[in-house]
This record gives sequence, structure tokens and C-alpha cells, in this order.
Amino acid sequence: MALGPETLPGDPLPAAEPSLGPGPESPADGDVTAARLPGRRDLLVVGAVAVGARMLAALWLTESPRGLADPFLYQFFGQGIAAGYGYISILGQPTAYYPPGYPYLLGVLQWPLDRLGEPGALPVVVAVVQALLGGLTAAAVTVAGGRLALSVRRHLDPRVVGVVAGLLVATWPNLVVYSTVLLSETLFVTLVAVLLASLLVLDRDVRWGVPLAVAALALGLATLVRPQALLYLPAVVVAWAVARLPRRAVVLGTVVLVGGAVLVVAPWTLRNAIVMGAPVPVSTNLGDNLCIGFQEGALGGFSMNDACGTGSTYADGPAVEVERNSELRRRAVEWIAANPGDLPALSLRKLRITFGSDWDAVRAAESYGADPQLGEGRRRVVHTVFDVVWWGIVGAAAVGLALSFGRRSRATVGVLLVVLTALAGAVVPVLFFGDPRFKMGVAPSLVLLAGVGITWMLARSRSRGREPVS
Repeated sequence: MALGPETLPGDPLPAAEPSLGPGPESPADGDVTAARLPGRRDLLVVGAVAVGARMLAALWLTESPRGLADPFLYQFFGQGIAAGYGYISILGQPTAYYPPGYPYLLGVLQWPLDRLGEPGALPVVVAVVQALLGGLTAAAVTVAGGRLALSVRRHLDPRVVGVVAGLLVATWPNLVVYSTVLLSETLFVTLVAVLLASLLVLDRDVRWGVPLAVAALALGLATLVRPQALLYLPAVVVAWAVARLPRRAVVLGTVVLVGGAVLVVAPWTLRNAIVMGAPVPVSTNLGDNLCIGFQEGALGGFSMNDACGTGSTYADGPAVEVERNSELRRRAVEWIAANPGDLPALSLRKLRITFGSDWDAVRAAESYGADPQLGEGRRRVVHTVFDVVWWGIVGAAAVGLALSFGRRSRATVGVLLVVLTALAGAVVPVLFFGDPRFKMGVAPSLVLLAGVGITWMLARSRSRGREPVS
């Protein structure tokens, strides 16, 4: 199923193709009709760079997870699913604590390994699969970047913008290292990138049935991986409405997105109603996430103390798990109601913790201290390099954002989709607690804006001594 046009590099964008919405997306200008979108060869090259970088990282970093952290638990869940026990906790009880999307992916990969007599090969197989997902992410971002360029500054080559954005994802150090560990970041980023690419293709293609269906499927699957993906839905609808797309298109698009997501999530919700004995849409960790972020003494990041203690754990069985979730939700809501004045400063701390650094994948690869693979000096160097790349991407994205809303560009559908989905991803730590892992939902939008910014800066550099790029 193609995410982008079938045009090869050098082919012009069809001049007669209409748009769903009014405004400057309509290819009426000569410079737009002559613009080139990324072609199949571009997608293959960018995807190959992404896969190659991740495979090299896998050779160095892939290890079986150590310690009782998320990677070990995900592996345990996948093994239980592959063995036919279903989704069970570490104590063997049915659970819905973690969202099921990633555990079931691991279960699907573990099943053939068990039958081949290689059950311990899961980390290696996952690293290979996640390298391929990284290639798909880079290709989707390349498609999305080309489409976004047509909505921002028409004199920027859409093919260059797309390829630059794709290469940023392909070589982003933190994302590369995440592909080597048993965590849901790689899968989630891929689904968000496919969602954005589908929506940006839809923005310019009147034959919008297939792109919209792909977007609905991606939204549903992303929700099963991380339920906060549902925050993207209002962001998309607001973008369509603000850009003044036809009302019928907005309504129909919303119905398809909601309906598709519901169809994907519904089987799991039904399972929870039967197994958990309660209406649990996706997972039961909402109470913990809220209580960690909104409690007496909360510092903005992850911490567990008596304020979130119930004398039980989610692993003690379905009834206890459901009751615990409800109790912790109640405590968090009561704390918020009693301490509204603390929320602004607390929110800023959460954002600083989440977006202040970008080497969290290195900690995950070292099993959060249980399996150190770097000396202290090398670790400091790696952290510094990762942070320098991160802030470079942020700076380029800031330039791209300024161009998107500059005096020569008004807010178009494509721009609004990218910016509002970025804001939807950024609000997650404010709603729960700060953690560098939570910024992964912003990554595709960020590199798209960075692709615009870098391409513009390159054009400015080449134009020195000639007519300046305005």
C-alpha cells in the first residue's frame, strides 16, 4: 500500500490534481507544478540508511534485558502470549496494565522462535524487525516532508525537504539506539509517522479513500501501543476545521478516523470486559500515571512513594488491578482540585524533564544501570553527542516553524496538521509525568519542521552572492 505518489524523481506534480481544501495547497502556481516530490528511489535510499544504521547499532548493543524494568517485562509478556497463556502478569494473572500493542508484537515474534528451539533469540529478532520499522518510519517521513513543503515555502524543493527530514529520522542517534531494545518507542514512532504521511497525502489527493483508511488504521494501532495517541484525533480535526476544509470532508474524515480506530481497539476492549470484569478500553495504568504526576511532593518526573501506594500491585489479579486503577485516578483528581496553583510550575518541570535531554535510549540499552556497557567517560561523551544532535534538530525545527507561519506563508492544512499533532504529543507529560521517553510522539512532526528549516538554510547558503531567498 503506497504512502506516497508513484512519480519517480524528476517527474512533475500533476497540475490538475485538486485539493480537499482551499488555499495555497492548490497547485496553481508554475513553481509548484514544476516541483518534484520524493520518488521511490528516494524512499528506498533513505529507508536503507535507516535500516543500515539500526543494524549496525544492533550488532553493538543488542542484549537480553536485565533487571525488572520495562524491557524485561515486555519480553515476559511476549513469551507468555507465544506460549498460549494470553496476556498475563509476572505473577501469572490476566492483566491489562500495559497497553497490548507491543507485547503482542513480541508474542508474534516469539512464537516461531519457540518452535524452532531458539527462544532466547527474541532480542536479536526484535532488533532486526525494529530496524525495518525504522526504515518504514524514514520513508513515511520522506513522503510527508515532500507534501509539507508544498504547504510552506513554494520555492523550497519538496524532494529535498522530504529527503532531509527522512535522513534526520534515519540517523537520529536516540531513535537508532531505541531500535535495539525491547521498548515500544520504535513501533509507536513508526505508526505516528505513517499517520502523518497518510494525512498529508490526503491533504493534496482528492482520491482520499485509501490514505484516510491507512490513517485510521495507524491511529487505532498506535492507540493499542500508547493510548495517548487518541490526542492526535482532536488535533487533526481542529487542523481540518481551522483550514476551512469543506464541512462534509471534515465530518466524513472524522467519522472514518474514529470508526477505524474503534474497530481496531474494540476486540481488546471486549477481551478486557470479559477477562478483567470491567470496561477497560485499553489499559489500567492510567491511575499510576496520573498519581505519579499529581501527588503531594511530586517533582515532575517518575517517582513512587506512599502517596501512590495501595498495598497491592497490578499483578495481584484483575479485580485488584481494576480497583487500584480507580483508586489512584481518584487520588490524582482530588490532588489537582486541591492544588491548582501548583500546576503551572509542575507542568514546566515535567516539560523540562521530558525535552531537556535526548540520551534516554542509552539508559534503556544498558537496562537502566543493570547492564552497563560504557565506561563513565565514554558515556558522558555519548550523552553530549546525543544532546547536541537533539538541540540541533530542535533549532532547525524552530526555523521551520517560523517559516511555516511567516509573512509569506499562511497556516495551511499541512502545516496545521504537523504543528497541532506536535502539540498533542508534547502535552502528554503535562497530563501525566515527565520522562524523556514521552517525547517520542513529537519526533515525526519535529523532523518534518526541521527538514523545512534545514532546506531553507541550505538554500540561503547557496544563494549568497546571488539574489537572496526571501
